[in-house]
Amino acid sequence: MGSKDLIQDHQQIEKILSKAKFLRLALSDSDKPYIIPMAFGYKDNKIYLHCSSKGKKIDILNRNPRVAFEADAEAEIITSEDICKYNVRYRSVVGNGQARFVEDYDEKVEGLTVLSEHYGKKGPFEFEEWKVNRLCIIKIEIEGMTGKQHGF
Repeated sequence: MGSKDLIQDHQQIEKILSKAKFLRLALSDSDKPYIIPMAFGYKDNKIYLHCSSKGKKIDILNRNPRVAFEADAEAEIITSEDICKYNVRYRSVVGNGQARFVEDYDEKVEGLTVLSEHYGKKGPFEFEEWKVNRLCIIKIEIEGMTGKQHGF
């Protein structure tokens, strides 16, 4: 992959994130990497995730909030009669940052709104307070991200 495949324009990177269906979240548990696909929303250099308040990813994040992520859009295999000439057409974003659990009610509502809008829902939204209070919202403060594309 050459430098012509690198995407440095922040608006193009955000456009890829807006089209991506899922995000793969990479965590580190001591010397063991752990990666999981998740629904997400992106706004203002922050990624919002919604999940259960218990489980392996929560345990890992409590020990180590440093994360990496990947999201891709418009990915497809380009076939050929010669199997060695198969190729992949895609646009992707990779990045890293710090994850934190959102505790503030209004900030949780903001995260849920960003998630809902990412999947095509139109606001304004009304969330039941008791449901919001029991949800786990994770916010990733992005420290860096880059984009790549191939086949365009």
